[in-house]
Amino acid sequence: MYNHQVRIDALSTFRIHLFDMVCALSTALDLLDPALGSHQKRTCLIAAQIARNMALNDSDYQDVFGAAIFHDIGAIGLQDRLALLDFEEHDAHAHAHLGALLLSRFPGFDRYAALVRHHHIQWNYGAGAWFEGETVPLMSHLIYLADRIEVLAQGQDNILGAAPGIVEQICDASGSKFHPLFVEAFCKTAQQESFWLDIFSRNLDRILMDLAPFDNIDLDLEQMLQFAQFFALVIDSRSHFTATHSVGVAITAETIARHLQMSEQECIKIRMAGYLHDLGKLAIPSEYIERQGALGEQEMARVRSHSYLTLDILGAIKGLEDVAEWAACHHERLDGSGYPYHRTGAELTLGSRIMAVADVYTALTEDRPYRPGLSPIAVLDSLHELAQQGKLDPQVIATLKANLSDVETARVRAQNQEGMDLIEFWQLATQA
Repeated sequence: MYNHQVRIDALSTFRIHLFDMVCALSTALDLLDPALGSHQKRTCLIAAQIARNMALNDSDYQDVFGAAIFHDIGAIGLQDRLALLDFEEHDAHAHAHLGALLLSRFPGFDRYAALVRHHHIQWNYGAGAWFEGETVPLMSHLIYLADRIEVLAQGQDNILGAAPGIVEQICDASGSKFHPLFVEAFCKTAQQESFWLDIFSRNLDRILMDLAPFDNIDLDLEQMLQFAQFFALVIDSRSHFTATHSVGVAITAETIARHLQMSEQECIKIRMAGYLHDLGKLAIPSEYIERQGALGEQEMARVRSHSYLTLDILGAIKGLEDVAEWAACHHERLDGSGYPYHRTGAELTLGSRIMAVADVYTALTEDRPYRPGLSPIAVLDSLHELAQQGKLDPQVIATLKANLSDVETARVRAQNQEGMDLIEFWQLATQA
């Protein structure tokens, strides 16, 4: 059995910009509903511009920026995402509670949990300083204001022409919905045409980077692995049937990679790729994933876009190029019959080949709406058939077979632990 303890000496040279990861996660969450566009990023920009003009201290500014860019992370369901478009929001606290729970699971983002938890509390002439016996962080009221401004601005084809009406509507709700301190600061900020034009700029990420309080903060490989696990929780929490799929692929791929003598850093990166490989599935309707029967031709065509979207998001992160490639190629086949790039064996790296085998192996062992999971031996038979057809790498499959006990022990343990963690998570979520 291999020791999975991270060796610090082998990982110390790895660095990824935190801002790049934050933007990638925000982009991925917006896949849940294209109608929202870049709602979280635009809300963050609005909040940051107001906060900067108020000359907030560094700690408050970082809290506002970080919480705003993730404020709707709890709206995992499509219906919840669509409800966010309604300016007169209804029962918005459920997704805020869920978002706080998600953020509290990642040490780097737990500081934002309380702000997200309360970001839909109306000021109500001071009564909004408390909610359900808890003190509401003052900056939650700024995020709420920014969120509602973005909703009012959304869909405007002449934002400068619409701006006076938006300002008037916000001012009319000062004291009732919104904290007067932040409304006053917004009214001053709104006098700048650039404020409104920035909201819908094609260079939104660049503008945010200029405002970000942590653009020079890096993540090492161990922190990045935690971040990838955090991504996986968001991806897999949408379906009971795929609730532990990402962690299963991650551990299976890493264990195979270790037996193929890949380096320590490569092994950790391939585990990361496993956690992230289905990131693009956030754009796929939940009902497709839960479907008990076969998907139609048009539905399958949409499903085939998910691995492309995975690369589209991860490819923007400098330093994760190999992780992005391995994650995105999990449906590629050696004979070129895979998707979305139809790469052949000569074009597929070892990491990509391992990911393809790990994904098929994990998926076939899992229960799905349309069939029960297969035994590991039965799955190996299926993998051998795919190898004989020239689709999957026979060396990777042979390594899996030779070390099946090791792979199965690691996979089952990891998926069982993730399953228990998800049960606990959803129990807490339903207590909202």
